[in-house]
Amino acid sequence: MYTSSYTRKRGKFYHLIFEYIKNKKKTVKSKSSKTDNEELAEEMLKVFEEECRKFFGISEDKKNSSRKSILKKIDQDVNLFDKEISFCNFILGYVKMRFKTIDDATYSSYLSNTKISILPYFFKENKKLKDINTFDIQKYYFHELNVRGVSANTVIHYHNLLSLTFKYAQKIGIITINPMLNVEKPKKVRYIAKVYNHEQIKEMLEILKKEDKVLYLGVVITSFFGLRRSELLGLKWSAINFVDNTMSIVHTVTETNLDGKNILIKKDKTKSTAGLRSFVLPGSIKEMLLELKEEQKRNKERLGKGYYTKDEEYVYVNEGGELHKPKFLTNGFRKFLAKHNLTHIRFHDLRHSCATILCESNVNVKDIQMFLGHSSAKTTMDIYVHQMNKSNLSTVSIINEKIGI
Repeated sequence: MYTSSYTRKRGKFYHLIFEYIKNKKKTVKSKSSKTDNEELAEEMLKVFEEECRKFFGISEDKKNSSRKSILKKIDQDVNLFDKEISFCNFILGYVKMRFKTIDDATYSSYLSNTKISILPYFFKENKKLKDINTFDIQKYYFHELNVRGVSANTVIHYHNLLSLTFKYAQKIGIITINPMLNVEKPKKVRYIAKVYNHEQIKEMLEILKKEDKVLYLGVVITSFFGLRRSELLGLKWSAINFVDNTMSIVHTVTETNLDGKNILIKKDKTKSTAGLRSFVLPGSIKEMLLELKEEQKRNKERLGKGYYTKDEEYVYVNEGGELHKPKFLTNGFRKFLAKHNLTHIRFHDLRHSCATILCESNVNVKDIQMFLGHSSAKTTMDIYVHQMNKSNLSTVSIINEKIGI
């Protein structure tokens, strides 16, 4: 059995979260604190944790203190060159040191993984950095996989951070032997997406067009070009050439939680260099975009000073001119499918659906790679091997018809 409680800021308020894991089954209870005061939220967390323990019939376990209380016991200003430094102090100090050398999304991920998983586990023994060995790391992975019940892919993220941490510790001479060199990380589990075929996409779009034209535009563009969500949100008017009928993917928008606040990260960079690509713009989508451009112009005139102008270079903004958040697409699409009893797929699965249609239409793998913005054809083949096998089966059937023996 394992329990853990912590606060996390979502939007304006802090949320109280309690995790209960028993027999590899994880149950999470949460509620809004309805306060933006961190200290008050921490006090409310204590009461909420007690309520949850009573609900589940769990006796008090002092080992499983809240993550916040653990952090308070860890020195926030540490000397990373101290050879007697504890592992917990070192990894937290290392992550914070990297703040200015990595992008916000990566920093947020490192900090979250450290606070939510690594520190709560290793704080119990409070070993010095130099005393951590390969077996300690292997035990930690076993605990995360079999007690907390996290996925192998999540543990791989922890592994990557730990590898960087110990590599740096060895580089500056705090340790002589890197315990990560002999650690076996879990094998990555390839996600097999649920996809729509072209008929399902047509049916879904017909319904959506009548109901929500804003979401409809995002779904159409994503389905047609196989865009990532960040690429759709990062689409700017300057990237669309209505004379040459082209649309370029050169900018992305993502959201991350940094120091308790959700922030949008806007950058002239895609997931990989291959992500920088251009498409021919079909007439139907061109007309939709021109209509949207005119509508945004009218909204700006109507609202005057009330119109948000800082995002006006972006295509996908709301009536008030503000850029849509990633959750608008994710949650809006999920609710729409549920409302109409349509097969559930994730918003990102529209990208997979686009790729699958191309695979089943026997489009060349290299062409699909370039269309989707994958860094290599191998990436495309690794992700869509199941669809390609179906396509190969169709190709074999054609040959068998011609020269069957």
